[in-house]
Amino acid sequence: MRRDTFFPQRSLRASPRLILMFGPSMDWPGGMTEVIRAYSAAGVFEVWPLRYISTYAGRNFSAKLWPWLFAVCRALIRLARRRVALVHVHSAAYGSFWRKSVLCALALAFRVPYVIHLHDGRLADFYQRGCKGLAKSWVRAVLRKAARVVVLSPHWRDAVHRIEPAARTAIIGNPVPVPVSIVRPRRPARTVLFLAWLQREKGVLDLVRAIPSVLRCVPEATFVIAGRAVADSETPDSILQFARSLRIEQSLRLPGWVDGNEKDNLMQEADVFVLPSYYEALPLGVLEAMALGIPVVTTPVGGIPDVIEDGVNGLLVEPRQPEALARAIVALLMDDALRTRLRETAHTHVRKRYSTEAIIEALETLYREIGFNVDSINRREQ
Repeated sequence: MRRDTFFPQRSLRASPRLILMFGPSMDWPGGMTEVIRAYSAAGVFEVWPLRYISTYAGRNFSAKLWPWLFAVCRALIRLARRRVALVHVHSAAYGSFWRKSVLCALALAFRVPYVIHLHDGRLADFYQRGCKGLAKSWVRAVLRKAARVVVLSPHWRDAVHRIEPAARTAIIGNPVPVPVSIVRPRRPARTVLFLAWLQREKGVLDLVRAIPSVLRCVPEATFVIAGRAVADSETPDSILQFARSLRIEQSLRLPGWVDGNEKDNLMQEADVFVLPSYYEALPLGVLEAMALGIPVVTTPVGGIPDVIEDGVNGLLVEPRQPEALARAIVALLMDDALRTRLRETAHTHVRKRYSTEAIIEALETLYREIGFNVDSINRREQ
């Protein structure tokens, strides 16, 4: 079926040229929220004719239901009034996808093009294990009828095409602020930072298991595990209890979830950034560390190998391998030349491909490709 059957160009040009963007509350922690905050900090919401609407405020039932219902009502009112030229939804997998797919269906019903922006590293698992029969057909239809399916890296473009070969994809990475230059490395290097949800799938317990081996080589090393418990994940208390069983609690700091200045301070103090995840989309923490010149040890899962080349701009170890993880951490703590080379290459790579400026430009190019010309709209409205 031809593209203009669902997305006629005249629907964009005849409309009042408003973008409706949907995603999590700005107050909710997490990578997707950080992406939206980066858009906001770059002035996108002020400069472009865009309205951001929260669909999610927490993991309990009411924090999911009421913002979503409110978002659906606001979307219906604006769509019915022909006030929308484009719908852009930010989605994870599982429940998030189902909720956001309703907004996509509403846009389609009013003949308004929509963009679905996928952020979750569980996409394939969601489709293969979380969907059956009609559910799979619905997922494929949502992907197929989108004006664009935005993915974070080539790995996820291929994953989407395995689910729905007809999906029109666009690769737009996660934006990070990138300084012009990086500070000189501290010597000796002693501080290792983990910054993520405290889920076992993030490899947090593998990191704790690796600490004794690291300390045998670098007794002065300090490990900072910053993060927040979610659902049935680990907690700072359970991690500390596990560390005590290994007799390494004196080398461990657990500040909880950090944001803003606290996060900036931890990043500035870090000599090595570690994320030994079992699955990922394109982790913002890894990109932020690379942007600041903090050498990274992580795993070759999801979109990470699209960003990190082992031994060139970071180190990759297989998931669930604490001893291999320990060896990589020790290498970075003890080898100043290796650390310097990786951090400089990483900074250069992220500056070229994932700076906020580069990503906002890619987003504007995407909108222009589907008929929404931000430049011409801004000129007409001045």
